[in-house]
Amino acid sequence: MKNIAHTLKVLIIIYIFLLLQGNTNAAFWEDPFEREAANDWQHVGNDSVWTVEDGFLRAEIRAQEQWSTVFERYEFIAYPGPYNDFTITLDTVGVTQARFGIALAKHFRNPVTEIEEYGYYLFFTNDMQASRAGDVFIGPGQRWNTDELQRMELHFKDGRFQLYADKESRLDFRDANFTHIDTIAFVLAGFVTEDVTIGSAWVDTFTIDGLAVTPRRRLATTWARLKKGSDP
Repeated sequence: MKNIAHTLKVLIIIYIFLLLQGNTNAAFWEDPFEREAANDWQHVGNDSVWTVEDGFLRAEIRAQEQWSTVFERYEFIAYPGPYNDFTITLDTVGVTQARFGIALAKHFRNPVTEIEEYGYYLFFTNDMQASRAGDVFIGPGQRWNTDELQRMELHFKDGRFQLYADKESRLDFRDANFTHIDTIAFVLAGFVTEDVTIGSAWVDTFTIDGLAVTPRRRLATTWARLKKGSDP
């Protein structure tokens, strides 16, 4: 009981201190994929397997059925959105017989169907596509013959998307509908024919610079650490 009371007092002091410091700070976050981190990432989908091995995040398509489209996400949940004015960097990233990269999504309400859905911009090592509802590609996209990259950088701010591959600018465009990003994720996509295990991808390091860290978020992180330290 004394430990709980002490923890609460510390928490109140920290909360007041954070409020006095201002509203928002920017943070830098990095994952070198040295261990599994269930609190940082969440797999969405049923047609792939994601593992951390030898300092790499690895993904492999394992489709449930033949002749199907695969659209698998590995969502970033360490710092929940929304996100704006940030830069994502991937080091030593590649793919075989699929598409792999970063998905930036915004939540929409379809005015015709009244259904809640997500709009995606998909930035692959070798392609760029737009998608609605996660499983339908829209438009021809853009294609590059680069399945592997030493470095891939993606910057977003106020609807402006900028993509760099091995220090060369590939894309620079705006979408006024994307005032912010709701979800950031790795994306593994492909079309499965007879071979349901075709397609694999890997990445050595993921970093994101420009995360908005509010006092409430810092308080939640601090409370989780204090609680863990007080557990018997």
